[in-house]
Amino acid sequence: MANLRQINNELKTYINEATFISNKCRNKLLKYLGETFNVELPLENFAKIDAEITEEGNIIMRGDEYKTSSPVKTEEELEEKYNVFKEKAEILLKKKEVNYYTKNNINNTLNIFIVIALSIIYVIVLIFAIREVLSLNLFTASILFAILSSSLIPNIKARFEQAKNFLKRKFKK
Repeated sequence: MANLRQINNELKTYINEATFISNKCRNKLLKYLGETFNVELPLENFAKIDAEITEEGNIIMRGDEYKTSSPVKTEEELEEKYNVFKEKAEILLKKKEVNYYTKNNINNTLNIFIVIALSIIYVIVLIFAIREVLSLNLFTASILFAILSSSLIPNIKARFEQAKNFLKRKFKK
């Protein structure tokens, strides 16, 4: 059956897409498959899961065949059940789809706000340090300058560099 081969290839594509999103998404997709074909599938967290539909509507997963409680009698019935599953799968995958471009932009924008907040804090601490030097509280001033010159805030230089590169990319477009 060439049509069954095409259905199984599409099923593998859906499982791979769902696995790319997350194991939870993949397990939800397999749950939909089991519900559609009336098969009790175990939802395990294996790194790789492959599923295949047989002519009777049974599902072979990880080498084990899981029997359906309502066997498929015709090829049209098999296609009809698969189309119901296909609609559910496409809705699930579109809803869970991760857009890395916008996620990266959100992270970079958040980084810019962090850099601005850190810059304001640095300026405030610098003002306090200069005031302490002028009022001859040298011990307090030395502590404030130590805070300014140390790497108490990890990767601050990398954050500034990342924000600068993001802004360059945005204004270049």
